[in-house]
Amino acid sequence: MSQLWTGIIGSILITIIGVAGLAQAQESGEIERIAISTLNDKLERGDTFLLIDVREDWELEADGAIKNAIHIPMGELEARMPDIPKDIELVFY
Repeated sequence: MSQLWTGIIGSILITIIGVAGLAQAQESGEIERIAISTLNDKLERGDTFLLIDVREDWELEADGAIKNAIHIPMGELEARMPDIPKDIELVFY
C-alpha cells in the first residue's frame, strides 16, 4: 500500500456515485460508501471508474494527490457536474 493510502486510511470513506447525477443518486439511493481499502482494491484490479478528488488545494499539498484522479475541489463540484461524464461509475474522494 502506498504511503499516501497509509496516511489517510483511518475512518475516511469514499462515496461512489453511480451513472446518475448526484441529486438523482441521492434520491434513488444509488450512493454507496466504501472503505478506502475497497477503493485501493478497485485501483489495484484496474476497475473502470472515474476518480474525482474533491479535497481542497491545501489538502493535496499536505497529503499528496491520488494518481489518475481528477481534482475538482468540493466548492466547485456543483458547477462542474455538467462536465462530468455520466456513463461511467464515479468515485468521489
